[in-house]
Amino acid sequence: MKFWGVGLGPGDPELVTLKALRILREAGAVFVPLSGKGRESVAGAILGAHLGRETIPLHFPMVRDDARRDALLREELRRTRPLWEGAASLALPVIGDSALYATVAYLYDLLKEEIPELALGLVPGISAHSLASSRAGRFLALGDESLSVIPGTAPAERVRAMLAASDGAAIYKPSALGGELRSVVESTGPWKTILRVDRAGMEDERIFEGDPALDPSGEYLSVVELLRRR
Repeated sequence: MKFWGVGLGPGDPELVTLKALRILREAGAVFVPLSGKGRESVAGAILGAHLGRETIPLHFPMVRDDARRDALLREELRRTRPLWEGAASLALPVIGDSALYATVAYLYDLLKEEIPELALGLVPGISAHSLASSRAGRFLALGDESLSVIPGTAPAERVRAMLAASDGAAIYKPSALGGELRSVVESTGPWKTILRVDRAGMEDERIFEGDPALDPSGEYLSVVELLRRR
């Protein structure tokens, strides 16, 4: 059996690859990730814009405790087992890229406990920082410039160290830094470009440049991009 992690891009249904659609069409069972019970799945909405197929909603707990996350996911797999057991292949569509900060890794590890021979396949998707820079009309890196992709969930001092060593950066989940975002960015400057793109590619997309980009925000689907030279 094979388990596919399928990147669908950040949110614009027109940015889905042909291979992603083929894998999701042919999969024996397709999970749809939900961040909370009763909440809409962004990946599910993108999938639904292209394919009208049955899916298996799977609640992915948004917690930082690995043991608790895995315990809750194991329970979800037990609950849905009659819907996916025996399928020739399984697939999980995710927003962005399937190999970058993707929940695919967690689900694969737990499915592997149940199915030791399970193979892994990954279909890349457009990453949020690529779409965000395109929507804002910015080139992320040129020539010999370095570019860092940084999780905002990391300790502030670690984020600061990574920024200090970079010509450009994309910070994922900047909301996790809260009020520290501004001090972290300003202490590692100067930056010629500071921007934040919320919900890139979606109907309610918002782009903030300069000082407003560093204001505290609770938006989960957000990327802060920094350019030192341009």
